[in-house]
Amino acid sequence: MADQDWYAVRPMTEAQERDAREDLTLIIRGEELDLPWGRLRRLLDHELVVISFPVHTQGSVRSLDPTDKGLRFLGVKEQ
Repeated sequence: MADQDWYAVRPMTEAQERDAREDLTLIIRGEELDLPWGRLRRLLDHELVVISFPVHTQGSVRSLDPTDKGLRFLGVKEQ
């Protein structure tokens, strides 16, 4: 059997990186409601966001929060 890491995430293309930056910006502004599952999954797979709970907002028990890696990806946080 090949020595392959089945859990390794493929690198993002330039278009995917651009989408990820836009999506992270939406999440930070709290406007992620219409984010397509495929794009959200990419953010989760690359550990740019996490699902957090509990949330102290009306009508929701979970939220998406950018990780330190996600903030560095956006250039908001230094390494």
